[in-house]
Amino acid sequence: MRHFAHLLSFLASVAGLVSACGSARLPSVHGVDPTQHVEDGRLSLGAMRLLPSVCTGVDARPDYATLDENAVVAFLKARGLPVRLERARADLLYVEVQVNPDTNEWARLRVAVLASPDQAGRELHDAILQHGSGSWGIHRANLAVLGPEGSVPDIVAFMAKTKLSCWGVLTVGGRDDDFVIPGNYREL
Repeated sequence: MRHFAHLLSFLASVAGLVSACGSARLPSVHGVDPTQHVEDGRLSLGAMRLLPSVCTGVDARPDYATLDENAVVAFLKARGLPVRLERARADLLYVEVQVNPDTNEWARLRVAVLASPDQAGRELHDAILQHGSGSWGIHRANLAVLGPEGSVPDIVAFMAKTKLSCWGVLTVGGRDDDFVIPGNYREL
């Protein structure tokens, strides 16, 4: 009986880890046509460029301060988007943002607080390559935000709705590499 209790405890912890990995896909954003937010309607990696209108009304100046997870949470809340938080550890937080209020669909973002902008960029690049095609993320200062896997149209629609590509540098995983999607926000 004691071994059975240990087995149940072990299985519960494994199930918790698997669900925490964010295996869910990025939901399609209702009512947003992604081709309306890129130059020439092109949604192919390597050729795609976000339109300046995506960031209308958003301050897209680079941030050189040392940030914590509150920076991305405050940005999303300022856009009127509902968010939920789950702390995984001191340097890692899951931020869920509501994508479609009518169907109660949420996207789970993994926000890592790192020591420097270089480390955040490198960690995001490595995570995107590890997760492969359809993975994506945002990098701003010392923060790396990894999103749930999605199609390029769904990622662009999510950027148009949340304006996260105005907050940080958008990078999307392709077949063998990752691509920085030009937009309004840039860091050197």
